[in-house]
Amino acid sequence: MFKKVLIAIACASLMAFAADDPVAAIKKKDVELQTLLKKSSRSAKETERVKVLLNESFDFELLAKKSLSKGDWEKQDAASQEKFVAEFQRMVRNSSAKRLELYRADSTIYEPAKMKKNGEEASVVAHLWNKGKESVLEYKMSQVNGNWKAWDLVIDDLSTARNYKEQFGQILKTKSFAELIDVISKKADEAEK
Repeated sequence: MFKKVLIAIACASLMAFAADDPVAAIKKKDVELQTLLKKSSRSAKETERVKVLLNESFDFELLAKKSLSKGDWEKQDAASQEKFVAEFQRMVRNSSAKRLELYRADSTIYEPAKMKKNGEEASVVAHLWNKGKESVLEYKMSQVNGNWKAWDLVIDDLSTARNYKEQFGQILKTKSFAELIDVISKKADEAEK
């Protein structure tokens, strides 16, 4: 289940979203992603390109915030919140880049975007087929500085944000917030190797 979530994040993360049409932007970035995935091996530069796309297209601050209960987030000072977001982003970025091969798609069909809140939020559903098996992805997006960025990805009804929220909530029952950041940092280091 955790693998699916990481794959889902990678999928969403590799797509920079244009402010006017989230679906067109997803399609455009998917071409680049599939080109990279079809290579039998990627150079360090190509792997770094994947990570750059991830940074450019995902709203890690909002995902990090939604990955904690409102109370756990609000209890932290600004410096702790910033450190959490930075380490969370590094963990997701490194883990996702390593698991992209699992995202290969033979074909993808996108439904029209569903706009919300005066056009500042959108939801895009994509149907991906790989070797005859379908996966349904829902990208939840919001506009950040005029660009669409994903803050959650639901793959086959499993929400990335909700999954992290459950995991982090369990950790925070027995550990401090600083210890949670250490756990995330260690996972990021392991995924970087």
